[in-house]
Amino acid sequence: MEKIEILLSNQFYIDKISKTKLIAYKSFRKTKKDKGYEWYNKREKLKLGIQLCDFLNTDFHSFENVKKFIDQYSVSAIAEIGKVPIYTYYTENEYNEMVKTVIERTADKIKKIQKAFIKDIKYIYNLNNLEEVSELSPAQRLYILRTRKEKSQLLNIFEHNKIKLCFNNFGDFNQFPITKEEDAQKIAKFVRDSETLPYNYLCENIIPSFIIELFELTSIENIEIKKCKNCGKFFVPEKRSDELYCNNIFENDKTCKEVGPFKVKQKLMEENNDLKVYRNVYQKLLLRTRRNPDNTQYETEFIAFKKKNAELKEQINNGELSQEEYINWLNEQ
Repeated sequence: MEKIEILLSNQFYIDKISKTKLIAYKSFRKTKKDKGYEWYNKREKLKLGIQLCDFLNTDFHSFENVKKFIDQYSVSAIAEIGKVPIYTYYTENEYNEMVKTVIERTADKIKKIQKAFIKDIKYIYNLNNLEEVSELSPAQRLYILRTRKEKSQLLNIFEHNKIKLCFNNFGDFNQFPITKEEDAQKIAKFVRDSETLPYNYLCENIIPSFIIELFELTSIENIEIKKCKNCGKFFVPEKRSDELYCNNIFENDKTCKEVGPFKVKQKLMEENNDLKVYRNVYQKLLLRTRRNPDNTQYETEFIAFKKKNAELKEQINNGELSQEEYINWLNEQ
C-alpha cells in the first residue's frame, strides 16, 4: 500500500465565556478489518487548563507516560517537534514503531519546553510564594515576564513556532473549499450557531496552543493553575480557586482531596515555620536597604538574596535540595 503523508495541523479555539478549549486534530483508530491504524479528524471540547495540566504532569522521559499522553491526544500533537512524518495508514507493528520513534526524537526537546512552562507558571501563579510579587494578580505577573530584561523562555518558544489565524470552519483542514454552493446550503441548515466559530488558530504541533491557553487563563477571574499539596501535580480547581488538592486517584481508590488533608497536615506545619524564617530574613534585608538608601552594597545584596531564594525554591521543588538545607541558608543571611 502506498504511503501518503499527512499534513500535520492542529486547530484550537479558546472560549473564555464557557472557559473551554476546543481542539481539532488528526488522530488514529484501529480498523476492524485488519487491526491496523487509520487516521481521522477528531474534535474535542475540554475544560480550560485540563490539557495544559496533562502536559505539565507528563514525564516525557518515561515511555509509558508519553504513550499515555499520545493515546489521549494523538501522536500528531507532538510528531512535528521531532520532525517525524506521519502517514494515513499503519499496520499495528508499523504504528507501534512510529510512536516509539516519535517519543525517542521528541523527549529531550519537549522536556525543555515543559521546564520553561513550569518556570513561567510558577511565577505567574506565585507557586513559589515570592514575597515581592505576592500582591500582584496573575495578569500583572505575566506583564512582568513580557517586559523585564530577562525574557520569558515561553515567549521565545512561541516566536519560533509556526501559528496562524485560520478562518476555516472548525475541524476543516482543507486549504481550498471544495463544496458546491447548493451542497453547502443544505449542510448549513443542520449547523447550529453555537458550532460556528468566528476564527481559530492553526499550528503544526500542540505547544503554541498551550502558550495561548496559559495567557488567556491569566485574564479570567477565579480560575488558576495550582499544584496539588498532596501529589504535587498541576491542576485547575473545579469550584474554588483556593482549593489545595486535585481529584486524581492517589491510593486505595481515594482522591487527593480525600486523603490530602491528613497526609500533609504535618508537612504544612513545617512549611509554615519555614515561611516565617524566610519572611523575617526578607524584612530584615528590605528594611536595611530602605534605611540606608546611599549604601548600594545593601541593595545589591538584597537583589542577590531574592534571586538566590527563587533558585533554591526551584531546587526544592525539583528534589535537588532539602528543606533543612534551605533553612540553614536562610539562617546564614
